[in-house]
Amino acid sequence: MRTSKLGSLLVLAVTTLGACVQHGADGAGVFGGKGAQVNSLDEKPLPAGAGEPNTLGPCAKNGPPSDAQLIDDFEDGNDRIFKGFERDGFWFAASDKTEGSTVTPTAPFAAELLPAAESSKDNRYAAHLTAAGEKNWGVVWGAALNWTRAGIKCPLNVAGFAGVRFRAKGPGKIRLSMAVPEVTPKDGGGTCVDRCYDAHGKVFLLSEAWDSYEMRWEKMQQGGWGTEARFTPERVVNIAVNVDVKSLPIDLWLDDVELIQKTAANAPASHP
Repeated sequence: MRTSKLGSLLVLAVTTLGACVQHGADGAGVFGGKGAQVNSLDEKPLPAGAGEPNTLGPCAKNGPPSDAQLIDDFEDGNDRIFKGFERDGFWFAASDKTEGSTVTPTAPFAAELLPAAESSKDNRYAAHLTAAGEKNWGVVWGAALNWTRAGIKCPLNVAGFAGVRFRAKGPGKIRLSMAVPEVTPKDGGGTCVDRCYDAHGKVFLLSEAWDSYEMRWEKMQQGGWGTEARFTPERVVNIAVNVDVKSLPIDLWLDDVELIQKTAANAPASHP
């Protein structure tokens, strides 16, 4: 009795499978709901080397660790960061362009002479950043950080360092950030296509006098409103000073922006 039932079930299964195969070949409905069809198979092998780093472009692999500690001390007075070995970049400014708003410097970015009482023979220039009237998202000043070789610009590898140190005076509230490709649009050297610009950073309250501030990698976080990404110091594309509309107007000075050596990472800063 059991053997007979088992045989009947096997016959039914084979018959049903044959019907499904036949319907699929005819283009009739198959798995996937009403109207789903499989007309023909169009399988093609992947191109040779697909998925290998060299097929993903010249920037697929991390660049060599940069050994240039100074990002910029502004002493050359121009819009270029301190030129390190195989490292380059230029300062920029951007705002929400609210009608009647102001921002300085813009383009070309240029440092200013420090007041006589604050300068020395080795420190004559600094970046003087001012903005007022922006009502949408605010203003940003920043610099591209590029690993350059044979005319190609790729993300910079700063994994040999522990963070960023800078000198500034306000007063004012700023957010220093460092962006990776995942949160940066293609025209900025990144790969982001949606909800971009949410870079990792840290908020600072600047005093009215010159002071030193530090941002270490482990203290950085995203704003939480954009594309989520991990901070990877092996691949950074820019550094920026961001000021939101609630912190405007603002008038601040920035100087001696540099990376923190890992051996000095445990040394206390004025504002850790």
